[in-house]
Amino acid sequence: MTMTEKNLWMKEDTEGITVGLTEFAQDDLGSISFAMLPKVGSQVVAGEGVVELEAEKAVVEYEAPTSGTILAVNEEAAKNVKVLDEPGAWLYKVSK
Repeated sequence: MTMTEKNLWMKEDTEGITVGLTEFAQDDLGSISFAMLPKVGSQVVAGEGVVELEAEKAVVEYEAPTSGTILAVNEEAAKNVKVLDEPGAWLYKVSK
């Protein structure tokens, strides 16, 4: 199991695939203080870095679990990064 598989979840719907932080990742990181998310419209490639998070225990770059175009990012996280500490926190949505 790669770090991404253990740390990121994916949920597919009719619009695309939503990617978020697993409970394991949240516990591993501790309180998140900064998030660098991809830009809407950008292309991501599976296996390449897509999200960078700074937290009390580590600075981590997560690899994209799937390729596609970024459709949306968690805008709330840009205003208040603490939402990424909540269960089920999502990071971005990518096309299928």
